[in-house]
This record gives sequence, C-alpha cells and structure tokens, in this order.
Amino acid sequence: MRSPIDIGIDAFRLVGARTSIGTYTRELIAALLPLGFRITLYAPREEVGSDLEEFDHPDSPCSVVYAPTASEPERRPWDLFRWNQLILPRLMRCHPCDIFIAPYQQVPCFTPNGIPTLAVVHDLCGLRPDCGYRVFGKAWCRHYWNLLTAALRASRIVPISAATREDMLKRFPLCSKRLAPPIYNVVSGHTLEEDEARRHLAPLRIPQSGYILGFGITGPRKALEVALEGYCLYRQDGGALPLVLFSADAPETIEARIPLEWRQDVVFLSRVSACERDALYRLASCLLFCSRCEGFGYPVVEAMRQGCPVIASKSTPANEITGGCMDLMEAPEPKQCAALIKRYTSLTEQDRRALSDRLIRRSESFSNGDFGIAFDREIRSVL
Repeated sequence: MRSPIDIGIDAFRLVGARTSIGTYTRELIAALLPLGFRITLYAPREEVGSDLEEFDHPDSPCSVVYAPTASEPERRPWDLFRWNQLILPRLMRCHPCDIFIAPYQQVPCFTPNGIPTLAVVHDLCGLRPDCGYRVFGKAWCRHYWNLLTAALRASRIVPISAATREDMLKRFPLCSKRLAPPIYNVVSGHTLEEDEARRHLAPLRIPQSGYILGFGITGPRKALEVALEGYCLYRQDGGALPLVLFSADAPETIEARIPLEWRQDVVFLSRVSACERDALYRLASCLLFCSRCEGFGYPVVEAMRQGCPVIASKSTPANEITGGCMDLMEAPEPKQCAALIKRYTSLTEQDRRALSDRLIRRSESFSNGDFGIAFDREIRSVL
C-alpha cells in the first residue's frame, strides 16, 4: 500500500484580513483532504480569530507549522520577500513535504532537498499600466518578481483561467512546457429563494428588489468610473432604478461623480456577510462588474449562482466563465455598460426567469469535485 503524499501549502493568506486568496486556499485544502493527502500548512504567525484556527487543533486533519518569529507578509513587502525566500525554506527543512503548493504565484527560489513546487498563477494585472501599475514602479516590480520566480522556479504552473494561461504564455514563454491547463476556482454556496433573500436584506434597509448592484471599489483596475458613467447614461435615458454599491471604500469620492438629482438613489454598504452578499445578488436586476482585468472573477460566478446577470467585459475571464449565457461588453466602456443595464432592467418576467435559470445551471460548472481531481492529476504528474 502506498504511503500518503505529504503536501505543504503556503497558508499566509489564512491570517490577517479575509481575501479571495484566503478563500482559494481554504477551497484547495477542502478539495485535497478527501483524496487522502496529508497536508502541512506553513504559517507566518499565530493569530486569534484567523481562518487558520479552523485547522489548528488536535482533531484537525492538517498539521500547522508556525514561523519561529512572527511576520506580516500580507501587509509588508519586505516581510513577504523574507517569508517566501528565507522563512518558508527553513520551515520546509524542519518539516519536509513531498510537494509544495504556492497558492498565489509567490515561489521560494530554493526549496530544500529538491522539493518540487506547484505554483498557482491567478492573474497578471499587476503588470498592466491601465490597471494603475506604473511600469518599473514598486508595485509593478513586486508583481513582476513574483511572476518571474514562478516562471523560472516552479516545477508546474497552474493558471486559474484560460485568460491567465494566455497572459503567462505571452509574458513568460520560457515556462510553456511547465504550464498546466487551467483549473477553475470553486465557488461555494447555494441559490437562495427570493423570500429567504428578502429576510437577509431586511436589516439593511435597501430596496427589496428592482435595483442595480455594484462594487464601490475605487482604482483603475476595477473600472468603477465606467460603471458610474454607465449608470448615469442609463438614468439620462429614462432609467429609474436605484444603485446599490457594497464594499464602498470612498463614498464621498463616488458621490461626487453622480449628478445631484440622482444621489438620493445611490445606497452605500460597507462590509456584508456572505448570506447578505448572496441575497443582494438574488434580488438585483443586474451586477455591474466592469473590471479591466481579473484572473477568475468570483463575483461573476457568485452572481450567476443567484440568477443575476452580470455586466462585464469580454476581455476578462467573464467571457469563458459565462460560456455564452449572456451578452457582455466588448470592452469596459460606459455606453456599452448603459446599453446592457437597459436591456437587463427591461426584461419581461418570463425572460428574466429563463435567463436566471441558464445562469444558475452554468454556475454549477464551478461547484463540483473536478477541482480536487484536477489538482491530484497535476500533483502526481510532478512527483
């Protein structure tokens, strides 16, 4: 009988603020455990209330190994470099594994004892000036270093979408032979009933239906200005639905871009729970997700899971995720955004339900067991 394979995973995103990379790491662990792997999680520090606590107890199927000196790689660039290139290799020497997985394109240059590395590459947005990253600026150089070390040192590279794979081939052709087919992310959750969604939203005091939903995240990459200009064009053309923005990081700055006569129809929400988020999707007429660059786009699938049409760009993975279920913008552009808002807010009840059913069925492609099986295949091919 073969011994179980020991997998080491960089768990630095399971401490600190919750992020999509933390979600990805949890989904990866959950997918690999039922397949019989032993898992060691390497962590930069202990932290009360962190997601890592879920795995750090005597009955846990995972082992957690902490750095001898606490650091904050998710916040400080120097700590991140030190974590990847110095601390992680030391932890692997003391607590070796058969294969190491870097769940976010940050790879140690020299893993001990020839331990192979499987690196997950999410996106190359950090190399795009149109996403706010100045060429040879600090953030650009940091992203380039991470991607270059993945391209040079990883034994196998797993992109999370076909779009990311194409970007890696274009920017780093030297890694083509080690670049795996895309393994799409898993999106947990179930489709809410409308009554259930209304119960979740009752405390938020927002319209119970008939609103346009969007993210209030500023910055060039998320293209919030495209969504706001598209919404204004929709209102100029006679549209009347309010706009609900959640995760808003600068409400005053956003309000300044909305004409005074419509500002009372813009609702700002800060952080919402997963249930509230899904309820917002469920009762919205559409989601504005005009991002210029994504590696996968969790909100696209999350909205589809609730039957909510998404206004996104074909130049992002939304094109492959939606699979032709609905029309998308050719590029992030306000007039195209406004046209799609008008289309989705004008659907008859029958057409809306038909579209909702198509989107829900399509979203199920990202919630099955293929995630773990695909990783199992790549792990064994490397070993």
